[in-house]
Amino acid sequence: MKHQKIIIALLFQTVSLTLNAQKERVRGIYKTSDDFLNGKLSFDNNCKSSKIRLNDFFMQPYITVREDDSSLNLLKSDIFGYRNCNNEIFRFNGKRELLLLNTTGQILIYKLQNSNPPAGSRTNVTNYYFSLGVNSPVEKLTIKNLKNVFPANLAFHHLIDENFKYNTDLAGFDEATKTYKITSLLKESLK
Repeated sequence: MKHQKIIIALLFQTVSLTLNAQKERVRGIYKTSDDFLNGKLSFDNNCKSSKIRLNDFFMQPYITVREDDSSLNLLKSDIFGYRNCNNEIFRFNGKRELLLLNTTGQILIYKLQNSNPPAGSRTNVTNYYFSLGVNSPVEKLTIKNLKNVFPANLAFHHLIDENFKYNTDLAGFDEATKTYKITSLLKESLK
């Protein structure tokens, strides 16, 4: 009986923590990639209320926007993404919400926040994704995928091979230039 009470208490604590994480405050929604490019937030609440719910707790395929006494459900698959109250931008990609790490450049880099690779795995698992601009599909950030996206740019292939050993290295940030290394190498290959 004592063990059951402990298990129930732990279960309630886990649910409580998950519900608190669910309360991440969303400032507004980018309905389309053009809205994102133009900085046009729909349902912008300036972080004064929590009228936008992501519904992540039960992995719902929609977000809920509450206005006055009504609510509106919008499919995540029909929305580009959202900006949270920490000014972080997330892009919807299937059931995943990917944190956009850089907002400019030909290669956009995203990070899957809630994914943990298996211990000791460095080459086969990546938490990073990329797209060529905002209108291209999102793919895993791997050496192979980058080379496939730029099949004719052999100089870029060579620079990738010279500078990166593991897929996880591809998301490296260069503090000196304040850019992601892969974007710098792409620019260098196009000179």
